Amino acid sequence: MSPEPYSASLTRDPLSTEEASRWLQDSTCGAIHLFCGVVRDLNREQTVTRIEYHSHEPLALKSLEKIVAGLVESGATKAIAIHRLGMLEVGETSILLGVSLPHRKRGFELLERGMLEIKSEVAVWKHEHYTDSPPEWIEGS
Repeated sequence: MSPEPYSASLTRDPLSTEEASRWLQDSTCGAIHLFCGVVRDLNREQTVTRIEYHSHEPLALKSLEKIVAGLVESGATKAIAIHRLGMLEVGETSILLGVSLPHRKRGFELLERGMLEIKSEVAVWKHEHYTDSPPEWIEGS
């Protein structure tokens, strides 16, 4: 097991579900839950071509660390959050949030809570680009 039972990071590199799953592995756990947020091609009735993620990186990282630490305090054996920054195309993964636990049931609740906290507390902003209109900054989505 790593020194800390949680990990949080921001990156401009593509996200790897395999690496995140490997990091979450623990011999005491029978469940690994991994949520992948992906850039979709339609939002608010507009065709999305790409999204640019901006961040106040020190603040965002501190918030992500607090959230994954809270997931561990609430019952996860391990927790990980990785958020992409920069320009992402439709279909690319923008965020990975994962937990491992002895049993599956609590994991679903922890993932939902974690994503709600990330969306409301982490200083990451989306600049959404469209096919037929100028880009817009998107809040709380």
